[in-house]
Amino acid sequence: MPYDFDIAIIGSGPGGQRAAVQAAKLGKKVALVEAGEIGGSCLHLGTVPSKTLREAVLHTSTRNDLAAVMKQKSDVISAEAQVVTEQIRRNNIRFIYGKAKFVDPHNIIIDLKDGGELELSSENFVIATGTRPRRPDEIDFDHPHVYDSDSILGIKDIPKNLCVMGAGVVGCEYVSIFAEMGCKVTLVDKRTQLLQGVDREIVDRLTTYMKDRDVDLILGPDAIDPATLQFVCKSPGKVCLRFREEDYEFDALLYCMGRTGNVEALNLDAINITPTSRGLIEVNEYFQTTQPHIYAVGDIIGNPALAASAFAQGRLAAAHAFGVTNSKFPQIFPYGIYTIPEISSVGADDSDLMKSKTPFICGYAKYSELARGKILGDEYGLLKLLFHEETKKLLGAHIIGTNASELIHIAQVAMSFDADINHLLETIFNYPTLAEAYKVAALNAYNKFPSSKANI
Repeated sequence: MPYDFDIAIIGSGPGGQRAAVQAAKLGKKVALVEAGEIGGSCLHLGTVPSKTLREAVLHTSTRNDLAAVMKQKSDVISAEAQVVTEQIRRNNIRFIYGKAKFVDPHNIIIDLKDGGELELSSENFVIATGTRPRRPDEIDFDHPHVYDSDSILGIKDIPKNLCVMGAGVVGCEYVSIFAEMGCKVTLVDKRTQLLQGVDREIVDRLTTYMKDRDVDLILGPDAIDPATLQFVCKSPGKVCLRFREEDYEFDALLYCMGRTGNVEALNLDAINITPTSRGLIEVNEYFQTTQPHIYAVGDIIGNPALAASAFAQGRLAAAHAFGVTNSKFPQIFPYGIYTIPEISSVGADDSDLMKSKTPFICGYAKYSELARGKILGDEYGLLKLLFHEETKKLLGAHIIGTNASELIHIAQVAMSFDADINHLLETIFNYPTLAEAYKVAALNAYNKFPSSKANI
């Protein structure tokens, strides 16, 4: 039977955008439904605004002028929204503002933003509704100075002292931003270390940097236990908390511990899809749900939950829906964490290789040993490379420091064609650059190979 559209995408964030454009490039009739603002949370509440704030406090003279910083954020969002709008128009994608819910596996009803309803049918669907900050009952989000990672973007004044709960990616990024603006920051987490899953030597450098910026760390299993976490008073303009039987007073609290999938409005029961306890949708290697013609991409499917990965997932899902490709998400892709200093990684780390009993050798290059690092005054930067002890192939790269998220792509490309240490030893890098760190780290690793294996 005929349908109104070949594919309908719910959510216009990175995954939804790319799915819509890919389908349109294939000559398909495409609908793109958005309940909020064009570009989704990534553009308005997540990646773009937070990274804009970071750059604003790092590179402009207005770092202590919150109004100016926020204006720069708004200007970037507005400009990027125009880019997305033009992309959708240019590809003849039907864009619909409204909240979609399934009626059955091929039909949705949209509560239009301007009022009324629209029912449409589609042969295929892509769910790309993303996630939102988790708000547990024990945190008093009604307090006027308690924020999550969405509402913090509306803060009016720079707090003199700020408590950040959550030492994951979002929490550490905002700790960096506010510390750079001169705010006294206390970071609290029930875990014993920052950024679980990130190379420990890299995290140690970030921890040192934070401590040098007078960031206080309250870490450990009992730090945020609901039984010990208490709002002990509600003084006007203050957030008063008790951790481990000690009282603290802050100008503001930013809670960044976990996210929840935006699935409630979708009426997934109508299509026999059951989300996880975290509100996530399970998919197969082609991003198909239990309904093969209904795909899900982006943060709504969980890790890696990156804007970059969502772009790729959306493209692959749309291509698979129309039989263009059976390509799968690549095994080698980078992570970027926009703390100050920034962090990026690709491939395995020490713990991965030790678990798999893979023999490896590490090579290091400190920014402080590079001419460009000295020029920039980056004393904390470090590139760490991991090579297989026998094949000498590059297995992983981990960077902290200026331009880490840009530099990581050198390792990504090298690993994608199984480059070994020779590739880096023989490559000529511009001087002075931070990219030269790759040759320095490769030479450092070369000197550690057993003499019997150093025939390279």
